[in-house]
Amino acid sequence: MEKRSEKLQSILDAAKSLFWKYGIRRVTIEEICETAGVSKMTFYKYFSNKTAIARYILEELTNSGIKKYKEILQSGISYDQKVKKMIEEKLNNSHDISQELFLDLYKYKDQEISKFIEKVKNRMFGIYLDDFREAQSKGDIRPDIKPEFILFFLNKITEFMTDSELVSMYPDPQHLIGEVTNIFFYGILAVKSKPQQ
Repeated sequence: MEKRSEKLQSILDAAKSLFWKYGIRRVTIEEICETAGVSKMTFYKYFSNKTAIARYILEELTNSGIKKYKEILQSGISYDQKVKKMIEEKLNNSHDISQELFLDLYKYKDQEISKFIEKVKNRMFGIYLDDFREAQSKGDIRPDIKPEFILFFLNKITEFMTDSELVSMYPDPQHLIGEVTNIFFYGILAVKSKPQQ
């Protein structure tokens, strides 16, 4: 992989920091350049607009997340432990995400970013479906639940996570994401034995 220039890395770091704090819509290219300590000319050398850099950052995070997900699945630990690690990873990835960014991604959608998120979602659903079927065949996921229903439910989660009444119950998106992830994963696991008292 080609080594990034310091200027490109500064631009990416600045954009991610600003997007995570204020969302994508509110941040300007001028603010990114000022935070990165570069000129607008330097910014445009790498990215055609703000959406392009947002998509670049989201794509990097998606690829990194998929790689980590596969590493967890291929590890030799029990499925229960894999689920715990997946939840930890989900919480780590959502750390410092502002309500503004969360809503920008899932409610106030930019057309290009929406297309990208839809593409990622379809890619992930294909991976998840295969993994859920395999886990179910091994007895790790409840036998009475359809893997397709799990995907349908996952798809609906993003819809209700932008509901203002639900969002207002939590101090930040990380807590909401953690709760939903816990309910989701622990709701599909097979009950192998009663928890020890």
